[in-house]
Amino acid sequence: MYHYVHDRDPLAQPGCGGAVSKLRALRIADFRAQLDLLSSRMEPIDWPWFYAWMSGRANVPQRCFLLTFDDGLADHAAHVLPILEERGLRGVFFVPTSVLTTHRMLAAHRIHLLLSGLGEPAFTEALRSALRNRCAGQWCKWLDHDEDSDAAMMYHYEPASLGRLKCLLNMKLPADLRDAVLDELFEQRIGSSARWARHWYLTWDDVAHMQALGHTIGGHGHLHEPYSRFSESEVRADVAQAAMILREGLGPDCRPFSFPYGSFTDSACDACRRAGFVHAFTTRRRFAETPDSPLRLPRCDTIDVGILLEEKVACPHP
Repeated sequence: MYHYVHDRDPLAQPGCGGAVSKLRALRIADFRAQLDLLSSRMEPIDWPWFYAWMSGRANVPQRCFLLTFDDGLADHAAHVLPILEERGLRGVFFVPTSVLTTHRMLAAHRIHLLLSGLGEPAFTEALRSALRNRCAGQWCKWLDHDEDSDAAMMYHYEPASLGRLKCLLNMKLPADLRDAVLDELFEQRIGSSARWARHWYLTWDDVAHMQALGHTIGGHGHLHEPYSRFSESEVRADVAQAAMILREGLGPDCRPFSFPYGSFTDSACDACRRAGFVHAFTTRRRFAETPDSPLRLPRCDTIDVGILLEEKVACPHP
């Protein structure tokens, strides 16, 4: 499972403004090195082969890997696609459909850019101030918990304070309050969300081109919100909307789904099945096996590749 892959500072785009520092990403050379490492230890497969195996219609090599890329990032067309093509590899690109239909940055990426531009301490203080200004200062207590099991589990790769900050914004703070705060801080400190979104995400032309080359375009929700935030009816609506947009834009097909933030419930799995998604991937950190439920499949993050293969490989996480 990959996210950002690039060498440049993605914030230093002409006309975008904002004096910001480097966003953490997997460097292109490290991505190539990971592909070399994976290919030296395992056989690459594509999703149709994986789907056939999970359905009992085909065998796969004893040790094999499937490449997946989340969030519909422009990095995937600009940097990932050419590398996969030169190696004859195929990937699964999970796209939140709102990035194809609106000019608005997802909350997760506004958070990443604010952290990159301000640094964690300044962003945290700006967030505290913005919450207090909205008479919502009670939420600041979540930033001060010495032990937060949710944050520790979800953001195990982050320092505790940063994990608490991300967990508050992504999982706990009411979405309307979070969005109001992020909108204010982003416009003030980074720039126009609509302007950033135009160069940050894949376009319809990008995903159509990827699909034509034999890559798989999968669903990643519509709004890219953790489904633990949603009611059952909201989950069904979000999954169904993602399925409808992909079907109308790319044609009918059997497609996989990736749960935003890895957050899923029984009702989310049922919503995927009802919407026509035949597989759903989580962020459970292990290899997939045939007894796994096709709607609760595990994945290994890029950050864990070296550990799983007992190699030391630099794998930064967004």
